[in-house]
This record gives sequence, structure tokens and C-alpha cells, in this order.
Amino acid sequence: MSALLAILASISLLDSTSIVPVCIVPLSALLGAPRPLARGANFVAGVFATTLAVGVLVVIGLDALFDALAPIATRLWNRPKVPELALQIAIGGALVAFGWRMRRRSGVDTREALGDDVVSPLRALGLGAGLAIVGLPGAFPYFGAIDLILRAELGTAGWILALVFYSAVFVSPLAALVLVRVVWPEQSDAIFGRVAELAERWGRRLVVAALMLVGVVLFADGVGWLLGV
Repeated sequence: MSALLAILASISLLDSTSIVPVCIVPLSALLGAPRPLARGANFVAGVFATTLAVGVLVVIGLDALFDALAPIATRLWNRPKVPELALQIAIGGALVAFGWRMRRRSGVDTREALGDDVVSPLRALGLGAGLAIVGLPGAFPYFGAIDLILRAELGTAGWILALVFYSAVFVSPLAALVLVRVVWPEQSDAIFGRVAELAERWGRRLVVAALMLVGVVLFADGVGWLLGV
């Protein structure tokens, strides 16, 4: 068992390199905002819970669901119907409109931007979960680790504990940032506060650009299918 845990820890740390670059800026911004520990801990908990849930779902047979949905996804990709194209065009237009409205909003103070009404501790939990889902396409090491766990024939309690261990190691680099904020609050306050300011200054612009780009692509693709282009 100890040998398996050592292998899982190695794979998990390698796997975490896919999520740390995605999470480090928003987590640092949360740690530089009011109530940093509640926000930071909830953010890390969101990543942990999502990682663990995905592992559990894969073990109990989520791959069978993917097999069932694959023909539907293939048909939607290659032979979409008019109502589906209309929905895609509507979603694309809505994204562009929403991005444009965000672009026109005036900037706000960093502390206000990260206040309880925008990123509460509960929303920080959801943010961590959402970013963990975004990082799933790069989770190939995780699936390899799950295969090792299943081949070890640990029983139900055993594979659940193994997944908990893997998920804990996976979020350990992010948890280390929260620990730094706890151990050295005064020294780290300036660093995390600066990251929060940069996130407020550039984060909204990046979100606007991403929303409008995705919206334009969806809208143009839907129109192109309808016109037979």
C-alpha cells in the first residue's frame, strides 16, 4: 500500500502542474482581498471536491455514460438540426452582448471587486470547482492513477481513501499558498494585495475578450451551417 501511495503522490504532483497555473492568479487575488482565509480555503476545497468527485464518477462507470453520449455529440457536430443551430446562434449573440455590457462598465476598486457581493466564500468554492473542471482535459495522469488504484483491488473503502489521498496531494501546492497567508500574514499581504490589483485591472478585460470571442465563433458557425457555407 505504501508503494502505491508513493506512486500516486508522484503522479498527483505531476498532474497538479495542469491546474496550478490556472488557479494561482485567482487564488492569490482572493488571498489579497477581505476575508482571505475563508475565500482561499473554500477555493482550494472546490478544487479538491471536484477532483475527488470526478475520480469517483470514473471509478463507478462514468465512461459508460460517455460511450452513450458519444453518438449524440458526433451527430451534433456533423449534422446539427435547425433548432439546434438557432439555439447556438442565440447563445453566441447573448455572449457577445454580455461581453459588450461588461466592457462598458466602469472599473471598481479591487477591494470592492472582490467583496462579499461578488466573490463570497461560497462563490470562491464554486470558482475553484469551475477551474478544476476547466483543467480536466489535461488530467490524463489522473486517469492513469485511477487505473493503478483499480488494479490494486483495494475494495470500496480502499479506492475511496486512495482517491482522497490523490486529491489532497493534487491541491497541496494551492493549499501551501493559503498556509503562507496564515503563517506570514503581514509579509504576504503586500504580495497578494498586488496580485489582487492586477487581477482586477486585467482580469475583466480577459473575461470580456474570451466571452466575445466564443460568442462570435458560435454565432458565425451557426449562421454558416444555416447558409450552407
